[in-house]
Amino acid sequence: MSDSDGTNAIVIGAGIAGLVTARVLSDHVDRVTVLERDRLPDDAVPRRGVPQGRHGHLLLGAGRRLLDGWFPGLTGELAAAGAVPLHGADLVWHQGGGYRTRPDLGFLTMSASRPLLEDTVRRCLLRQRRNVTVVDQTAVDGLVVATDQIAAVRVDSAQVDSARITGVRVDGVEHRADLVVACTGRNTHFLDQLAELGFPAPEVAAVRVDAAYASQLVRRGPDDLDGALAVVVDDRAGGHRTGTMVPVEGDRWLITIGSRHGEVPPSDPGEFETFARELPSSTIADVLAKAEALSPVLTHRIATDQRRQVERLRRTPAGFLVLGDAICSLNPIHAQGMTSAALQARALDRALRRYGPTSPRLPGAFYGRAGRAVDVLWRTAVGADFADPRTTGHRPVGTGLANRYRSLVSRACHTSPVVARQALLVQHLLARPASLATPAMMLRVLLANRRRPGRPPESTLSGDRPGRSPTTGGGRRSRSAATATRADQ
Repeated sequence: MSDSDGTNAIVIGAGIAGLVTARVLSDHVDRVTVLERDRLPDDAVPRRGVPQGRHGHLLLGAGRRLLDGWFPGLTGELAAAGAVPLHGADLVWHQGGGYRTRPDLGFLTMSASRPLLEDTVRRCLLRQRRNVTVVDQTAVDGLVVATDQIAAVRVDSAQVDSARITGVRVDGVEHRADLVVACTGRNTHFLDQLAELGFPAPEVAAVRVDAAYASQLVRRGPDDLDGALAVVVDDRAGGHRTGTMVPVEGDRWLITIGSRHGEVPPSDPGEFETFARELPSSTIADVLAKAEALSPVLTHRIATDQRRQVERLRRTPAGFLVLGDAICSLNPIHAQGMTSAALQARALDRALRRYGPTSPRLPGAFYGRAGRAVDVLWRTAVGADFADPRTTGHRPVGTGLANRYRSLVSRACHTSPVVARQALLVQHLLARPASLATPAMMLRVLLANRRRPGRPPESTLSGDRPGRSPTTGGGRRSRSAATATRADQ
């Protein structure tokens, strides 16, 4: 951690947010040091600092594209380690009382455990970016602040703060940096230190969801789901439970079932299966009933969706940023956290290209871009959470109307491949939500809601994809990552 002659940056936290932040910074400074308080394991196994690491994670299509751009060859390395390519037609989705049609959108993402994704990204980062160093078992005590003048000044006709963060303190020793970025999660304490120095704390929008979820790893059989590779069951009309089942490395299913507002999925395996069978589709429970359990059932809870409105800050010191869950932390059942971090990192890259790492204008420029980057995620996730009448808190304007239309879209997906395709693109952040509200699309949604789909037998999960045999899905399972990448181009 010795100083260099050029610019240097320190990133606090070596999770996905910290790793993509380090990758972006490596293009703009001479040296990047990532400090992680955990001991980073040599293998792709869960670690203490990522309490959700044992639960289901899905990198959305937009996030996967960003990571592929920053880390060439990442998809191939994940596939070699056992991650599974997912395509639109591989997804079985039960929502609104029926199954969606399953349009083939080509390659969407790689399905893997969180530890494998994080381990592979970290290895790619260290191998491809020689100006990045990761130091584990290193806890940052606090920020080093140049406090000669904590006052507002004018820079290029804009008001900024003359105070600057000049590094971090570890075990009483100061380590200098031109820029410090804290990627330390929703409960980050570094903003508290700034508040003690007189800087305003960002306003916090919070939505009470009291979400709980439980996960188990089971053996994946070759005949499971007739070759489909992922399942989502969303029970908005009942108890608002949600179930997901995704393939991960080692020929395993990672099954996660979530509930809200005081209902907690059980950790007993038999009761967990019973809980899953109470979902409106028995698909997940049927797999649980016959599969070999490979892990205990583990539970986790999160009380609120939370968004720090950093874009509204009027005073913030130069040389310091927060990124990731510290800005926007959502109900994990929506699978948006890693993609949110990637979108924020892209916003940081754009702000750095305009202002550079040492500019006092950088914090305001980044926070404005980051706020816009997470706005769609926030509105989508919070809107879905407010479909449960027990949800309370900061309700975005128009949520009620949006949810009523979202219910129509969900039912239209049962019979309209065009609507289902566009809905999946929106959910993977590969298309804007407004694309589902064009006059032509709204007409399709309304007409599709007048049709009543037949309910497909759950043993075949064939949906309404005529002409596709069950073995087609199985063929997709063995498609190489290289072929999947070509399909995306």
